[in-house]
Amino acid sequence: MVRSEFDQMMLENAREHGVSAFEGIRVRDVLFDNTGLFDGKRAVGVRIQEENGAVREVRAKVVVDASGQSGMLMNKLELRIWDPLLDKGAIWTYWEGAYRDTGRDEGATMVLQTADKKGWFWYIPLHDNRLSVGIVRPFDDLFGGSVEKTKTAHGERYEQEVAACPAVAKRVAGAKRLTGYFATKDYSYRSTTVAGDGWVLVGDAFGFLDPLYSSGVLLALRSGEMAADAVVEGLKKNDVSAAQLGKWGVPFNQGVDRMRRLVCEYYDGFSFGNFIRSYPELRGTVTDLLIGDLFTDKVDRVWEPMETQYPSAKRAPVRWNEGQAPSEDEKQNELVLPTGLRP
Repeated sequence: MVRSEFDQMMLENAREHGVSAFEGIRVRDVLFDNTGLFDGKRAVGVRIQEENGAVREVRAKVVVDASGQSGMLMNKLELRIWDPLLDKGAIWTYWEGAYRDTGRDEGATMVLQTADKKGWFWYIPLHDNRLSVGIVRPFDDLFGGSVEKTKTAHGERYEQEVAACPAVAKRVAGAKRLTGYFATKDYSYRSTTVAGDGWVLVGDAFGFLDPLYSSGVLLALRSGEMAADAVVEGLKKNDVSAAQLGKWGVPFNQGVDRMRRLVCEYYDGFSFGNFIRSYPELRGTVTDLLIGDLFTDKVDRVWEPMETQYPSAKRAPVRWNEGQAPSEDEKQNELVLPTGLRP
């Protein structure tokens, strides 16, 4: 799917179900009073700027932060924790007429590992004969510096990676590139909490996970659903405390942990093919995890057998909030957009 089109569909769907949606408005700040239990603060509304430049305040019983990776409340309240293991960068572009499978697999997303096994390509068929094709590698290996400093070389670096991956080079050989090159620095992170008094975080405003298994939209929508249930229940009970608005945090984090475990195992060289050959009865459970059945403990039966496949010195990945992550100064997610056509 093209995300811009999908996002527009969700916006219109919300309007059709009674939501008042305003475009062209920027939220400048979240307003707090001193009656809350979380650091003595309770969210009571937002300060907005309208298209004509006018600034005004809007009061609300609950503020839902869906500000994406800009993380308005996460930054304001210093809640972000960077993942100590997942520090990747990506360069991608869009093609027309690249190879795609036929029949039932025509729309299938593929993950194609690079020859040196240090990176991977996503290969995502879209409609109108377009495809998104991107390379993901460790940040320093891909860019050797900040995304911004090296943006003039993004095309050259991308073409080098394509040339070094025959499976991708063959698929785009007869295609036309439609856009310039996008580049991003994507460090995985999460907030220390999903909610406070009068506020709640959803989507990338709460956390971002490496996109290896295309879990971003799933996790964003799931967090929105779980947060909405907590908000509705809280408004009915006249309880918008951190405990009420954040009651979904533990099960949601457990689900994200399960997907993160698969991502970390892949990067550490774990062979899922060998694992399934050794434990064929767990094929369905691994498939359930990969397609997003993350929020049930029934899938946890795969971890202990997986660890029997480890080399003697290997241990399970450290948790997202453990270990030694790079310094905060190094941790600023960046996105560079090309000029011209964008999907």
